[in-house]
Amino acid sequence: LRPLPRAGKTHSRRFVFTQSRRGLPYRRLYWVLLAPVLFLLVQLAERFPAVTEQVYSLRVYPVLSRSIGRLTGLLPFSLVEICIYLCIVAAVVYLATAIGGIARDKANRRDRVIRFVSTIACIGSLWYSASTLFCGFNYHRLSFTEYSGLYVRNSSVEELAALCSELVAEANTLRPRMHTTENGIMATSFDSYYEQGRFAGESYGALAEAYPMLGGYTPAAKPVLASRAMSHMNIVGIFIPFTYECNINTDVPDYGIPSSMMHELSHFKGFMREDEANYLAWLACRASGNEEFAYSGTMLALIHSTNALYATNKEVYNEVMAPLSQDVWNDMMDNSYYWKQFEGPVSEVSTAVNNTYLRANKQADGVKSYGRMVDLLLAEYRQRHGLV
Repeated sequence: LRPLPRAGKTHSRRFVFTQSRRGLPYRRLYWVLLAPVLFLLVQLAERFPAVTEQVYSLRVYPVLSRSIGRLTGLLPFSLVEICIYLCIVAAVVYLATAIGGIARDKANRRDRVIRFVSTIACIGSLWYSASTLFCGFNYHRLSFTEYSGLYVRNSSVEELAALCSELVAEANTLRPRMHTTENGIMATSFDSYYEQGRFAGESYGALAEAYPMLGGYTPAAKPVLASRAMSHMNIVGIFIPFTYECNINTDVPDYGIPSSMMHELSHFKGFMREDEANYLAWLACRASGNEEFAYSGTMLALIHSTNALYATNKEVYNEVMAPLSQDVWNDMMDNSYYWKQFEGPVSEVSTAVNNTYLRANKQADGVKSYGRMVDLLLAEYRQRHGLV
């Protein structure tokens, strides 16, 4: 193109503006195409879990998680929590600026809309691609049963009742050794949640003796400053693959915090399925050598197992729960009362989003997969008692 005459200087500026606005979205197409490419790779990972296990879960992922996790682990606070606040501010400013520009600039409105849509598409594609590369393939690795040797099968009501009775006895034994509040509710004995999070990271390695793939560097679980907000969203903990941080809601009743820490640390170790992470949390709590963690893990297993029993046979449930101590029952009721105050649209939307995320990662039961921990507990119970 030849330069336009000086008299057309205004038109020349407009020409350059329009072309840059039109050209940029096409260059961004390369970033948008990342998502379908990663999606195809995920389909292959799902079809060949053994290959996913050997190539990604046991080789690529440990390098990513341990290297980045060590860096973010140097910070005593949750880096991703700060990043979320900054992203919210940036998103509000960007949306206001973009929408305002679209409304004011009628001459280039079409170009601005294309630019806005392409930006959103790029962000979505990059988020999906990064989360898949940083940990998403682990949803399609081999099941933990390949390492544990557990045989998961349908179980009888009698087996489930026996498991529940054993857990009731364990909870009754551990509960008198716990610190309590003035109201008689279990309270943590740790000086701070940061100290508790460090202990969780340090003690998780005890599982490596039986399961070597769980060894190596383990970060401290980090308390979240906005824990109350997490409760409104019905979240007790969240693992962020971009920073490899295990973020914990510490506003919840104290007895559930240790098992939540171990649950998120199980995700850090590469086991993303919720049922397996719950089961590993129970194992890690028992292996920690700390009675407070052991009680928390037992309560996690007890609640899931007795809920399954209640849904199956209420009469047998009542018989099994009869020996439960009043103190343990009070802890459970305190937890129930705590969560009841957050029932409403926000928690429902959050649960729906979580459900969609789990289904998108091939956990067909969605949020119900949290309860499938019971199948692993029953398999372990039969193995331990020689009933397989």
